[in-house]
Amino acid sequence: MRSTVLFLVAVLLACVVAQDAKTKRLEGMAKSNNGLIKLNSNTYSQFTEGKRSYGIVVLLTALDDYFKCVPCREFDPEYKLVASSFQKTKDSSRVFFGHLDFKDGQAIYQKLGLQTAPNVLYFPPTKPGNTKIQPVKYDLSKNGFVAEKFAEFLSREVGAPVPVTRPFNYFALGIKIFGVAGVAAILKLLYRYVGTILFHRNTWAALSIITILIMTSGHMWNQIRKPPYVMPGQGGKINFVAGGFQQQLGLESRLVAATYGLLAMATICLAVFVPKMQQKTNQRISAYIWVLCILIVFSALMNLFRIKNGAYPFHIFF
Repeated sequence: MRSTVLFLVAVLLACVVAQDAKTKRLEGMAKSNNGLIKLNSNTYSQFTEGKRSYGIVVLLTALDDYFKCVPCREFDPEYKLVASSFQKTKDSSRVFFGHLDFKDGQAIYQKLGLQTAPNVLYFPPTKPGNTKIQPVKYDLSKNGFVAEKFAEFLSREVGAPVPVTRPFNYFALGIKIFGVAGVAAILKLLYRYVGTILFHRNTWAALSIITILIMTSGHMWNQIRKPPYVMPGQGGKINFVAGGFQQQLGLESRLVAATYGLLAMATICLAVFVPKMQQKTNQRISAYIWVLCILIVFSALMNLFRIKNGAYPFHIFF
């Protein structure tokens, strides 16, 4: 009995030592390559199978020019950024970042039945009595190739924040400074021409009217709710107006803005331009035309309200 207990203790100690040896080896490989661990078919199986007290992420790629895997080349630097950022944390041995390319791991690709690349698999630490935990796959087609999205996924799986520290882009800063300086120089040269337009009251009046038309048409509602542009109706028809006052379509807001814009333009012409005409006949004809325009467009607006709500009682022509 005593010998059996000693044997079991020895086996447990051997397993612990083996796990510690794997962890130490991974730590050394990660430190020597800025957080990224190059894998092959043998080391992939060694570090992802059996008992492990650590989590390991593996990126499977096909970077060889023969495969022309553009997504692999696009995601590879983002993956390395997350690996290097996590390597700088205090508990970097909690999760390791492996990379297995097709040329180094064809047997693993065949074993997993992979036909496409890249693929990202996260192997969480094993639990007592369960050494065959299935890896969690990161959906690149849904989340994209940005490092921040990948870090969010890992933070949820690991249960601890996974940072992303991007290096400061001095070249982009220089381009921005050069661009601002160039724009400032151009504005200074053109100030005598641009200043007259910029500070003219008609310029600000036009900008104010455009802003009012955009806001009253429901543009902000579209930005928040993201409604469809149009909707299919009965008999294959296209609905461009949603019934009721709780819904709206994208085309509907543009129709409302265009209608209000025509009414505003006709009113401004009647109030500003028609009185300045020297010939009375032309002035009278222009007044008739703009008044008729207001009546027709306003009638169309009422008809639009009636489509929106069938109980709307008012109309002029339609």
